Amino acid sequence: MNNNLNILIRPEILEFTNSILTKEEIDEIEDLSNCLNNGKEKHDCAVRILKNKIGVQPKRPIFYLNFEINYLPEETRNVVRYAGDYIDQLIKHLAHQKGRFKFLSVYSSLGNNIKRAKNAFNSKLYNALEKYNKLIYIPAKHDFDVKDRPHLFSGKEAVAILFITKKLAEEIITLFGD
Repeated sequence: MNNNLNILIRPEILEFTNSILTKEEIDEIEDLSNCLNNGKEKHDCAVRILKNKIGVQPKRPIFYLNFEINYLPEETRNVVRYAGDYIDQLIKHLAHQKGRFKFLSVYSSLGNNIKRAKNAFNSKLYNALEKYNKLIYIPAKHDFDVKDRPHLFSGKEAVAILFITKKLAEEIITLFGD
């Protein structure tokens, strides 16, 4: 992919990124995106940083996600899809919790579970998950029309999505103890 295309971010993903992340995190996305496009040594350093941010647990889908991070910035769809699978898995894990999350289903899609959680999640988390599913996860799984782009997601978008995923995952994980 052309390096210029790897550092672009669509307005709707930029707006979502700005609504979820801090200025420092956005600056780090910018730096890492540039490093991914700037020679093998910097690329490998950026990959290590991204993998450390994501972590290694739970093994699936994080194992697959970490493997796909190696191929950034050119190969982005699987990075984004496995990031979304992680969020989906966390929500389904809540379905196993007794009590206030019994309305969630391990057999439902992320979108259906998000709808079911409208009254159980705080509005900020609910709205962020709804937007994540619509802008990120559904297209990564189902949209193969890349329009005038070589890939559905640019390298910079994939890096931003990793940061967003980590932030949302941390918030979902806090619900496990409730």
